Formats: sequence, C-alpha cells, structure tokens
Amino acid sequence: MALELVVVTPEGQAFSEAVDQVVLPGEAGRFGVLENHERFLTPLVRGPMQILRGGNSQWAALSSGFAEVDGQKVVVLVDACVLASEIDRGASDDRRAEAARQLAALADTPANAGERLRLSEVVAKAELEVEVAGL
Repeated sequence: MALELVVVTPEGQAFSEAVDQVVLPGEAGRFGVLENHERFLTPLVRGPMQILRGGNSQWAALSSGFAEVDGQKVVVLVDACVLASEIDRGASDDRRAEAARQLAALADTPANAGERLRLSEVVAKAELEVEVAGL
C-alpha cells in the first residue's frame, strides 16, 4: 500500500505519484506523513519537500500554501513547486546574486516597498532552489 501525493500549482498538476512518505515544511516545522495518517489541513511555508519512495529520496522546492491529508492521499496546494532534478543551480545562484545586488542598491523608502518585497521574494526562492538542488 502507498500514499498518493498530488502537488497542484496555478499552472496545473506539478506532481502526482504513489509514495511511501512525504515530509513537508509546515509553519511549526517539518512534518512527515505516512499512509493512514490522521486527517488534517495545515498551512505550509516556503521550504524543501522530501518525497520517499522505495528507499530513495526525491526533493522539491515548495512555495507557501496548504496541505490536506486524509490518510490515503496528500494534496499539496502551492503557488510553485520545482523538483530538484529540474533546478539549474547555477542559474538560481545567479538570479539570487543579481536580485540581492538590486535590493542592496534600492533605497529603503515607502515608494520602493513593493519592489523591495518582490526582490526579497526572488532572493528567497532562489536560495531555496540552490539548497534543494544540493540535496
């Protein structure tokens, strides 16, 4: 028996397979889900997702979102999900460095608040992608 894991983003289904276990980044820390887990709904924070199958681990970078667990299925609803195998670590590191440079050069004024937030998000996403690519 296995646990069905489905990851959905606004672009569509990013992942759908039977797994042995999934470890997700929750607000209170990382948590694992096995088959027959108690039913619950929980918010997720940006972080790495570990997928365990047949003794092997696969990693993905998740944005914030929600997870619904019903014992036989885990549905993860997030804005973005990138599997480690799809991450270009060098490109992510370059994107992080450029956004960090732009952020450092941008004055911390109310007029720049939106752009500073956007650049901070780019930095955080790229840092996560670099981390997940290295796992």
